[in-house]
Amino acid sequence: MENKIRLMIVDDHEIVRDGLKKLIEGHPEIDVVAAVSNGKECLDLLDRLTPDVILMDISMPGISGIETTRLCCEKIPGIKIIMLTIYDDDHHVLKAIEAGASGYVIKNIRKEDLLRIIKKVFEGRSFLDPNVTGPVLEMIRRPKQQEKDSKADLISGRELEILLALTKGSSNQEIAEKLFLSENTVKSHLKNIFKKLSVSTRSEAIVKAVQIGIIRLG
Repeated sequence: MENKIRLMIVDDHEIVRDGLKKLIEGHPEIDVVAAVSNGKECLDLLDRLTPDVILMDISMPGISGIETTRLCCEKIPGIKIIMLTIYDDDHHVLKAIEAGASGYVIKNIRKEDLLRIIKKVFEGRSFLDPNVTGPVLEMIRRPKQQEKDSKADLISGRELEILLALTKGSSNQEIAEKLFLSENTVKSHLKNIFKKLSVSTRSEAIVKAVQIGIIRLG
């Protein structure tokens, strides 16, 4: 890989920070540019270090990981943030997605899986830990009828196909190949989907589409 993925680690526990850094350092495709202990340090270094991906804890002193995620996404639109946490409840998952997180992972994850998810999220995909999928889907499956009626009819057949591909974690290139489209056409469709659903990320689009009954998962 010509340009390594620039990764920042944000966690208030030194043993976790050091462990993650040792786990990832030496990987041929990932460069750990910083390992900091709180949201303020993350925000202070953001412009100078310009990480591609951030591994973010949720519970930290001062600014929470969720609020730090929101502020990072405001400062650098398109930055990829993976929540790495002990919390597996639907409240924290949905708040993280609303803040702009592209991934949500529980801390008992295996090394090889974490490295794979970092690369997957860097490539523009989303990831939701299987341990939290069930409760979250139960919550977002409750359709909001009025919103469904107003938005479902706006989604075209092609856009629906793309939404379904997003739920499988497909990249723009994979969607383009499957649907026999150019990547630019896929990007254009995604832009329209985001606008119609009033969202700004793939994760938010999936949640909103399920929540208002446009698609179903499982």
